[in-house]
This record gives sequence, C-alpha cells and structure tokens, in this order.
Amino acid sequence: MNDDKLDELMSAPGMDRAKFIRLGAITIILPAAAGALGGRAFAAGSMRKASKPPWKIARAGEGDVNDWVIFLSAHFDYAIKHKYKNLFSDYLLTAANFDPTKQVSDVEDLLAQNPDILLIEPVSEGLLAGAVAKAIAQGVPVVLVSTRVSGNTWTTWVSRNNYKDGLLKGAWMGKKLNGKGNLVALMGLAGTSYANDVWRGTQASLKKYPGIKILEMQHANWSAPTAKKVTESFVVKYPKIDGILSDGGQMALGAVQAFQDAGRSIPPLTADDWNGWMRAASKLPNLQFYAVSGSSGPIATIATDLAVQILKGQKVAKYHEAPFKTWDQTQLKRWFRPNLSDPYWGFNELPAWYLAKHFALKK
Repeated sequence: MNDDKLDELMSAPGMDRAKFIRLGAITIILPAAAGALGGRAFAAGSMRKASKPPWKIARAGEGDVNDWVIFLSAHFDYAIKHKYKNLFSDYLLTAANFDPTKQVSDVEDLLAQNPDILLIEPVSEGLLAGAVAKAIAQGVPVVLVSTRVSGNTWTTWVSRNNYKDGLLKGAWMGKKLNGKGNLVALMGLAGTSYANDVWRGTQASLKKYPGIKILEMQHANWSAPTAKKVTESFVVKYPKIDGILSDGGQMALGAVQAFQDAGRSIPPLTADDWNGWMRAASKLPNLQFYAVSGSSGPIATIATDLAVQILKGQKVAKYHEAPFKTWDQTQLKRWFRPNLSDPYWGFNELPAWYLAKHFALKK
C-alpha cells in the first residue's frame, strides 16, 4: 500500500483505532497499490513459528536526544524489564542519535548478535529500508516504532496517525485566526515519516483557509534551542506573525522564548503534552495553544505487546495506530504535573511507582 492510500484510509471518516487494526489483520489491496508493487500483493499481517522464552529482544533506537525519546525508552524499559520480565533474557539497545548512517550500522551490529526480534525507530524512510530488509531476510521479525521505512518488508508498524495530527492542528489554527493571517511553521526531523506526515496533514487542512498564508516552514528537529534560533530568524524577517504551527511542545517552547526575547506578544500556537512545555505555559496565563499528545508511551507499549505476540507465533496486523489526546490551554491543569520532571509526558501508560522513581523532581 502506498503512503497516499494509507493516509486516505487512516483519515477516513469514522476510522478509529479499533477499525484500523481490524482492517490490518486482513490483506488490503487497492488497485493503485497493486500497480505500485508491480501487481504483487502482500499480506497485511505476519506470523512466524512460535519459540519458547526467554527471548533476546533488540532495539535500534533513534537515541535519547530529546524528552520524547526518553519517555519512549522509559516505556520500553518498563514493558521489557517489568511487565514481561520473565519473557526476555536480553535487551540489546543501540542509540543512533538521529544519524541514519549510524543506525544502519547499529542494525548490522544487533543482527550479528542473533536477536529473536528487532524493534527499530527509523530516522530515515529511505536509508533504513535496506537494513530492515536484511533483518527480515535473516529471519528476524521487525517492528517499526513511530516512523516507517520505504517498502513493505517489515513485519508490523506502530505509529500515531501523524497525518491526522497535522489536519487537527491546521484546522484549529484556521478557526482560531478566523481564516486570515500569517503563519510560520516548525516541523521535526527532516526525512522522517513523522515530520513529513504532520506537515502534509497541516497543509491539507489549511487549504480550506485561502486567507491564511504560510510565510515559511523550517525543520527544528523537536529541539527547543533549535526552534528558538529558527524563530529568532522568523521574528526578524516577518513583522507580522499571527500564528505558529509547531510539531510539538519542545519546539513551541523555543518559539515562545524567541518572541519573549524580542518583546513581541506570543501568537496562538500548537504544542503537545510535554511537561517542560506545560511548565512554561503555566506561567503564561494569556497564552492560547492547542495540544496533540505525543503518544510515545502508547506507541512503545503496543510495540512491545506486538513483539510478544509475534514471538508466541500469533498473527499480527501490518499497521497499528496508537491513540492520542487533544486539548487546549483551558485543560492545562489536568495534564501538567508540577511535581514531575520535564521529560514526563501527560498521556502515558506508566504506573505511579515507576513515575515517582524515575521522573520525580529532585528536592
């Protein structure tokens, strides 16, 4: 299935996570997709012969370079070492630090250790495709986490519907500005399906508002310092900015800091449930924002659950959509946890004892 058809399916009216997973459990072949694959159909699910635990699980991570990945890693740590502690003998982990070349090498190193299954957060759609195909050829099932790779050789893919995320953010901004105004945009890491899909969804949504102009989009890599630097250039170049489309709270924080330093009023913007962002937002009572949860927790939890199912010989769907939440500044108190550190995220699946142990603020 090509990306456009997948986006069309995922964003169709009435399509929720349960329906999407049920569809993924059967073969989905559309004429356009079959043509793109040279007429070759492929099964949407995958099943392997069951093996007995304990298993060796490997994860080619993108690296804990920001708080979203740190929280993702925390969920993997909890799931592998606590929830399924009797099922895994080894947890092999590498960190690419957003370097696709290193991640390709990481996959090769992990495969040399003969893992039973491989989890991977691809930092490039194109460059990681060969590494994933190599794992499958070696007989190692591959669970793609959050981002995807080109082709369809992987076993299963777990992701938030990032295209829908973009649709929702664009729609909120269009309504907030009454269909008129100038926007700047801060997107995540270039070359990742996550950032690409959010941006495509945002652009599609804003087509309904011809009175809104996107002045410029820059990739700020989900980094507050990078976003601040980029926004500083926006502030200098554009005397009138009516809204900021930010693909996440870390970049929203950098944008806010740039506007504060320039002495300009902060326009409406989009963000998420990152605790560091919510801490800053709690000190700005007049701030207007719209949040779509990052969902790193559900993504990691579902990915680990699927790994167990695959190793038990159960059939899994080709695609799994992780849930997310949406809210605005009026619900800040519901999601913000002032007693927890910045790397905490409001929408999560960690028990209270684990959060207290790993994310409590030091006194």
